[in-house]
Amino acid sequence: MPIDGRDSGSMVIGWLVKLAAVLTIVGILGFDGISLAVTHLNSQDDANSAATAAAEAWQQNHNASAALQAAIDAAGSADTVLPKTFTIDADGTVHLSLQRKATTVLMYRLGPLKKYATVTASGEAPPPTS
Repeated sequence: MPIDGRDSGSMVIGWLVKLAAVLTIVGILGFDGISLAVTHLNSQDDANSAATAAAEAWQQNHNASAALQAAIDAAGSADTVLPKTFTIDADGTVHLSLQRKATTVLMYRLGPLKKYATVTASGEAPPPTS
């Protein structure tokens, strides 16, 4: 039995719809995964920069509050320095952790996945050498 043009057209449309749906899902998952990876890497760098700023402030005035404020200022508005993790060793080495929310399409909207959209990074910096 010969196939007329109408039947083959609906077959192609159905195949294209399925392909578009799969590509959309893969694209969203890929974007979220890359976003999490980039956020993790950037947060690690920002945590180390904030720790360096705090170590410099600590060396200048030996004031823990001023050092914590220097870390908060260096971290910027996208990051939250966790004050309970902020410590200064006897030699002036600063340890801290900060949190940042990843920009995702899907993860932050789904209840069970929300916690994975928040990245925590630890930073450490020795006292600056003069």
